[in-house]
Amino acid sequence: MSARIPMLDLAAEYADVGAEVEAAVLRVLRSGQYVLGPETAALEAEIATLVGTRFCVGVGSGTEALILVLRALGVGPGDEVVTTGFTYFATVEAILWCGARPVFADIERDSFNLDPRAVEKAIGPRTRAILPVHLFGRCADMEAISRVAEASRIPVVEDAAQAIGAVRDGKNAGAWGRAGCFSFYPSKNLGAAGDAGCVTTNDESLAERVRLLRAHGCQQRDYHRELGTTSRLDSVQAAVLRAKLPRLAAWSAARARVARHYTEALREIGGILLPSSGPNEVAVWNQYSIRCLDPEPVRRALEAAGVEWRHYYPIPAYRQAALGEARLPAGALPEVEAACREVLSLPMHPSLHEDAIAEVARIVRGALSRS
Repeated sequence: MSARIPMLDLAAEYADVGAEVEAAVLRVLRSGQYVLGPETAALEAEIATLVGTRFCVGVGSGTEALILVLRALGVGPGDEVVTTGFTYFATVEAILWCGARPVFADIERDSFNLDPRAVEKAIGPRTRAILPVHLFGRCADMEAISRVAEASRIPVVEDAAQAIGAVRDGKNAGAWGRAGCFSFYPSKNLGAAGDAGCVTTNDESLAERVRLLRAHGCQQRDYHRELGTTSRLDSVQAAVLRAKLPRLAAWSAARARVARHYTEALREIGGILLPSSGPNEVAVWNQYSIRCLDPEPVRRALEAAGVEWRHYYPIPAYRQAALGEARLPAGALPEVEAACREVLSLPMHPSLHEDAIAEVARIVRGALSRS
C-alpha cells in the first residue's frame, strides 16, 4: 500500500456530515445570535441527556472546563489535587492555574488510568479534589475511585476529554463525579470546528457557578458578583457539534470495529501489549495505543511506510518544565515512566479501512520480528 495512512481523517468526517454542518453554521449566521443563545442551550440539553446528568454548561475549551470547575469547587492556593502523571499537560495546567499543587498518583499498567490504590495513598490533609483522566477513550475505575473519594469526603472531577460516550459499570464518563469536563477539540470523537468544551454535573449550584465564571462573574448585565473570565461556547461551535452529535453513536461503533480488527491482526505478537476493555465497560477508542518493550523500531518502520503514529506522552506530566520547583524526579512513578517509554498510538478513526489496518499490522509485526 503506497497511500499515506493518517492518524485521523477529518476530511472523511466532513464528507460524511459536511452538508449538515454547513446548514447549521448558515443557520447561526442568519440568526445574528453568535454567543451562547439557543444553539448553545440546545447543545447543553443534548449533551446532558447523552451523559446522563441534570446539567451541562458549554465553555470555551476542555482546559477551561477543568479550570472553571476547580475554581467553582473552591480549589485555590495551598490546596492539593490528586491526579495522574500520564496525561496531556492541560490536566495539570488547570490545577496550577487555580494556584493549587498537583499531587501525582501512579497508573494501572493495562488501562493507563489512575490506580485507585495509588490515589488513596496520595490523599493528604490539603487534598481538595481528585482528578482522574479517562485516557484514550476508556473509563478509569470510577467505582473504586469514588469509594476512596467518599471515604475522605473529597469531590471527584473527571477529565473526560477523550471519552465522550464511554461507559463503565453502567454509568457514562462525566456522570460519576461532582463534575465531568469534556473537550470538543477537532481531533476528539465529537469535534468542533475549533476549540470548545463543556461541564456536566448533577449539582445545580455547581452548574450555576460555572455559568457565572464563564461570563465574567456576571449574572445580570453590568453587575459582576466575582472575578470570572470569557469562556463561552459560541453558537457556531454549538451548531457544528449539534450537527455531528447524531453521528456519534455510529462513529463510536466504527471505532470499536477498527479496534477489534487491530486486536485480531496484532494478537500473539511478542514484545507488545494490546489495549482492551473489560466486560463491564464500553470504550470509545479515541486512540488505539499499544505498548512495545522497544517501540523505536516500530516507530521508524511506520514512518518509513508513510503511516502516521503518535507518542502520547513522551514525558510524564510531573517532569514538565512548567512545574518549576514542583517537578518530581525521574522514576518517581514507575508505571507512568514505563508507559511514557513504551506507548505507541496507531491510526484510529471511524473511516479507517480493513486493508489499512492490515497494512499497519504487517508493518508492526515486521518491525518487531527484526528487532
